[in-house]
Amino acid sequence: MRIAVFGTGEVGSAVAGKLKSLGHDVVFGSRHPRPDQDGIPVLSHSEAAEHGEWLVNALHGDDAMAILPPLPLAGKLLIDIGNFQSVITGPLTHTLGESLQNALPDTRVVKTLNFVSAQLMGAPERLSAPHTMFIAANDAGARAAVIELLQDFGWRDILNLGDLTACRAMESLASMWIRLYETLGHVYFNIAIVRDPV
Repeated sequence: MRIAVFGTGEVGSAVAGKLKSLGHDVVFGSRHPRPDQDGIPVLSHSEAAEHGEWLVNALHGDDAMAILPPLPLAGKLLIDIGNFQSVITGPLTHTLGESLQNALPDTRVVKTLNFVSAQLMGAPERLSAPHTMFIAANDAGARAAVIELLQDFGWRDILNLGDLTACRAMESLASMWIRLYETLGHVYFNIAIVRDPV
């Protein structure tokens, strides 16, 4: 599959590298196009949007809202793994996932992977105990398709939270992640949902 990853930082690089290792045709979208980064072409944002059947937002929230809505993304699937910076420094007043869907009504936005470290996104097996990944989207088919991709990434406990109103809970976890990182002193941790069979 052709996939464009917007953002060439630690998070975008981790996800793009995993996608490439799985055999996908991956490009980066960037303000600064160049021949490649880690063997992956770095195109302009518009070129990357044209390339990708699926898209990954690995940009900070405000950058994503400035860069993505003007692009030709109608009919495509957008995996949003970002957060607004403001959620870390203050109360959550609006979510990135819902904001992107409102700005891109003809794009299928799926929220996931926004509350774990880059080191775990494509390698959940680095934690020795079972742990949970959440996912939300208004489009049930898009949710199901991205669940399959998460399984390819190695995620085994994936909890479907339904539509994008779930972003209000999911994106609140960004500030919890920061506090846990400051407390633990490393990035190798995640949340596990423990439930008895019904």
